[in-house]
Amino acid sequence: MNCTLYGGIKSLLRCDEAEVVEGIARYVISQNRALRVVSQFVALTRQTPIPALLTLLAWTRSFLVVRPEGPLNGVAWIARLSNERRAIEPLIEQAPALQWTELKFQSRVSMREALKLTWRNRRSISRVYKISRRLHRRFESFRVMRVIELLGYHARYRELFSAGNFAVALTSNHSNPHGIAFNLAARKCGVPVALISHGMPVRPVARLRYDLAVVHSQAAADTYRAEGCEIDRLLIHGRKQEYVPVCIAPLPPRINVGVFLCKDVNEQRLKALVENLRSNDRVARILIRPHPKNLWRSLDSWIASCEDARLSRGRAQTVLDDLKGLDVVFGGNSSVLVDSVTAGFRSAYVDDLDHGSPDLHRFVAAGLIYRSDLDPDLDELQCFYQRPDWSQTLTRFANIDEDESTVLVDALTFIAEKL
Repeated sequence: MNCTLYGGIKSLLRCDEAEVVEGIARYVISQNRALRVVSQFVALTRQTPIPALLTLLAWTRSFLVVRPEGPLNGVAWIARLSNERRAIEPLIEQAPALQWTELKFQSRVSMREALKLTWRNRRSISRVYKISRRLHRRFESFRVMRVIELLGYHARYRELFSAGNFAVALTSNHSNPHGIAFNLAARKCGVPVALISHGMPVRPVARLRYDLAVVHSQAAADTYRAEGCEIDRLLIHGRKQEYVPVCIAPLPPRINVGVFLCKDVNEQRLKALVENLRSNDRVARILIRPHPKNLWRSLDSWIASCEDARLSRGRAQTVLDDLKGLDVVFGGNSSVLVDSVTAGFRSAYVDDLDHGSPDLHRFVAAGLIYRSDLDPDLDELQCFYQRPDWSQTLTRFANIDEDESTVLVDALTFIAEKL
């Protein structure tokens, strides 16, 4: 195994030590009966070859799910999740004449393809099996699975970059198996890598190198560099077009409230918050906006069971659309709180609304976001955003001096120069 790939595996294992990642993994398993059964089976057979054999399926699937949509030249880009796609598509829309080739993720893999791949890569699979055996003796099964997925994605991306003539590799993911593999494979084949981020990075961050990075904010840039990332050209997403000063007038007698969720919802904490809001005579409406990758399967049925016309689920495509008509926003460890205060909405962070560590992005510690308990003090929240130094704090977390279109033009100029 080459040193670069070994470093990528170490970075992934380091990232997966984070409380938020382990919390999400446990949460996903708790929400899926089949995953619980497999996890228990793997734990019982840890000292046998069985877990490693099962893990080989992850390598095969990761290799086969990636399919190029178009010729292997120009700009190769990946977007597995909707928020990653929303970060990249504005670039494509602004410069459709450039050659954009998506390395697309498909959902199904045929058994025939899997058998052919296994035979064709029998030597590599033997090495993967040995790696998996060693890892299963030291780490939880979900961490081993993610390492083997990284190896599968890396093998596939190496094949595509080697066979093609790509000038730039474009991604919005930096710390998941496919994002790390994409970066490493492109670098191995001499293809410059550009990151167009879609939110605040979660520490620890994979130690990767980027020729260009368009990041969420100055605070995000500081995090990437402090975590060991190398960035040759740095741009910060522009927020001037979204910026509205937070209203300093008193809240109206009747208010509309939004609760904007992370993917890993702490159900009991959310229910307690919503129950307190429903009991507050000033609250006229409560909008629950799930994360695009919501993992709580019972969200809709719980909202329906409340039988409260004031309580509804947000269904807009963008955060800004769901913000319309609201007076106050509550959230957990999510970059959406930066979006809401930048757009002028008084917002509050609630501890344990998800499974991440308290104040994961340090919004509260920096003085950017008001910290609320489950029974909100609306008057105190209002006073928080009247502080004279608050606007200066915002500039560290939102680039309100530049339009996003200007930043995208600079990013496209970089890409065009490589073609």
